[in-house]
Amino acid sequence: MTKRQYDFLYDPKTYNQIPCQRNCPVHTDVQEYIHLISQRRWEDAHRLIRETNPFPSICARVCQHPCETDCSRGHIDSAVSIRTLKRAACDYSARTVVPTPAAVPTLPEKIAVIGAGPAGLTAANDLARLGYRVVVFEAEAHPGGMLRYGIPGYRLPRETIDKEVDMVKSSGVEIRYNTRIGRDITLEQLRKEYNAVLIAAGAWNPAMLDVPGENLKGVFHGATFMYHVNQGNPIDLGGKKVVVVGGGFTAMDVSRSAIRLGAKEVHIVYRRTRAEIPVVPEEIIEAEDEGVIFHYLVAPVEVVSNDGKNVSGIKMIKNVLGEPDASGRRRPVAVEGSEFVIECDIVAPAVSQVPNNDCLTGLEKSVKLSKWGTITVDEATWATNLPGVFAVGDFITGTQHAIKVIAEGHSAAVSIDTFLRGEPAEYANRMRQDYEMVDAGQPGGREHSYDAVERSHPGQLAIHKRKTTFLEVETGFSKDVAVKEANRCLSCNYLWTYLPESCIMCANCVDVCPQECLSITPLTELQHQRWLNENIPLTAQGVTGIVIDRDKCIRCSFCKEVCPTDSITFSNYCDAAKLQNT
Repeated sequence: MTKRQYDFLYDPKTYNQIPCQRNCPVHTDVQEYIHLISQRRWEDAHRLIRETNPFPSICARVCQHPCETDCSRGHIDSAVSIRTLKRAACDYSARTVVPTPAAVPTLPEKIAVIGAGPAGLTAANDLARLGYRVVVFEAEAHPGGMLRYGIPGYRLPRETIDKEVDMVKSSGVEIRYNTRIGRDITLEQLRKEYNAVLIAAGAWNPAMLDVPGENLKGVFHGATFMYHVNQGNPIDLGGKKVVVVGGGFTAMDVSRSAIRLGAKEVHIVYRRTRAEIPVVPEEIIEAEDEGVIFHYLVAPVEVVSNDGKNVSGIKMIKNVLGEPDASGRRRPVAVEGSEFVIECDIVAPAVSQVPNNDCLTGLEKSVKLSKWGTITVDEATWATNLPGVFAVGDFITGTQHAIKVIAEGHSAAVSIDTFLRGEPAEYANRMRQDYEMVDAGQPGGREHSYDAVERSHPGQLAIHKRKTTFLEVETGFSKDVAVKEANRCLSCNYLWTYLPESCIMCANCVDVCPQECLSITPLTELQHQRWLNENIPLTAQGVTGIVIDRDKCIRCSFCKEVCPTDSITFSNYCDAAKLQNT
């Protein structure tokens, strides 16, 4: 990728104009890869996605897709199914988009990365492509971090993780498995051997409920539960009743895994309402389809036992919603005297996860910690108080979404490179490969009434197979469905432009606009005569002529086609960025 392309992807002046790209933490060129899919150019789309995201096949399955949150198509009916289109690009180009040959380190400095999860591997991939020798130290026997050990196979197949990690390793990254920092080698030793160290060890410890009875036999915290499942030694749940506490993705994963492991009943208890639950709606619907029972506006106060050793139930209290808290959601307030008990055999708290700081032991000088026990870093550079030591991802914040920590991995690589070379302005040129800019063409040329085509939904495994196996639930789009869905995109990367000085006010554009988003500003006779006699542009008179409601525009380009004076055009933001940087 050239510097001009890189600047287009990362310059806020450009991507802030395009909702899907603005909302993506790594600012993937969403509208362009969707355009390529609409032309069945699967390989080109895949390569473009991979420019900013080293794990496209993974994110195509588990990303919370913030790109869809403010999709302009959502203002008309439903957002474009961007996440599933990303999967289509990967699925239909898997054999043609292959790893690049391993890079030979060209720089003398060595960098150690702790943790082979998405944040650590993203940074390692970037730094290796810059020419550094990068070694990743992973405590487990396989790569992926919480992608592998926290997410079940029915959402993210292990072979998908392995293929993406192989692509990273192809850049020259070395991964040393079964090496736990603090046990097999200390952080202090890494500091002495390597020129920089990045801690990206994730958040593996479960957060506690802090209620009586949490230590009873039969309590399995979400992170621990999923680790056992993904290690291949799941807990025996045959015929048992399970209560899962929480409403996040881990809670959904635990509950749906429990169904597959033969639980008689599975319940999720959540302290707020369904509207506040912090997962995408599809997760709730799929869980309900599989038999999970939801209880809202309830909170745990005690895990109870009939014999003092084993779980026999969980005592809950009812809530009402009060004033908003720091997250913007209304705070749950307990209703006095409303306690009740749900009888069960297993309680699985899945409210959050926190880092394990064992890797910090043995340091000659301590790392500065926050009041929550996490590493304190400079918000701009990810640097700790120890020179050459950086920290990023879940390890400093607790659990985040994969695409968010991927973005942080990119940023950490920039900071480490800057620390070692002192050349931040050269990062884009030295890291990005020189790919040819893809021509985006012009809007228009799509099927009639494309703005009325309903959102497509990915196929799914039959419900009886879903409930009894860990086979992948989603099957993605067929090629034809993917092309149809891609054509729903409104091409927000095109800016409607108008040249009033050449406009003859024929109103053709207003007449043909299917969305009625164009209108004509009336001119007084005096204004019109002044324009004819003095040839003063209407804009200089404070008159625009044609006015557009951009929120309604679907970029059909009918207005452009019927304009007799070429006063209306569509300018690609990407083209504008290229011209500006030429």
